[in-house]
Amino acid sequence: MLCRIHNAALRKLAAATVALTLVASPAANAMLLDYEAYLGSTKVGEARVSIDVGEEGYEISGKAQSTGLLGLFGKWKSFFNLRGIFSFGKPVASAYEVTEETAGKKKEIAYEGDKVHVRKNGKARNPMALPADLDFYSLLFLSDDCGDERLVHDGKDVWHLKTRVQKDINEHRKYCEFDLRDENNERSVAAVWIEQIGDLKVPVKVNLEGAMRGTFRLKDHALD
Repeated sequence: MLCRIHNAALRKLAAATVALTLVASPAANAMLLDYEAYLGSTKVGEARVSIDVGEEGYEISGKAQSTGLLGLFGKWKSFFNLRGIFSFGKPVASAYEVTEETAGKKKEIAYEGDKVHVRKNGKARNPMALPADLDFYSLLFLSDDCGDERLVHDGKDVWHLKTRVQKDINEHRKYCEFDLRDENNERSVAAVWIEQIGDLKVPVKVNLEGAMRGTFRLKDHALD
């Protein structure tokens, strides 16, 4: 149960977790962010995320995996890569690839345009329509405001997201709190601290309570 709950959190919010090899070689000017994931005080995951933003659009890529005791009982890892553009100042992914491996099983989700392709253990499923315009990776790493009510997806599943709280802590840091409900109406609350790091505003801490739970934070970064 612990493994299932936390692996879902890692997958669905995408910002899991320190210093791993990227799916693709990052561009020279890409920002690299190392994250760690915790259940309580126990470290259970780690990831490195590469974010490259240019005049023509953006690319986000990386790798995440379970570690420690969770890794021993349910080894999980995920590779992700997406490319997109900014439409009216908002990120919109145009190509998206995620691969998950756990307990000898492999799941691949990819889309380009408006069709989603899913493969499980090498077996392709029928293409599906894209469930929503905004994906979790673009939302988490490139949406520098709390926004309002919207639908977000991970390539296959979709969630209803509604902003509960938004406030500026100081000129460099913002706090957002969201209500998340999946297609089964299971509810989670996500608290996100966003901070200016270099040229980008990125999450430095994410705390999940409810159906999904856990804490994700930028490695070696203190919240004053």
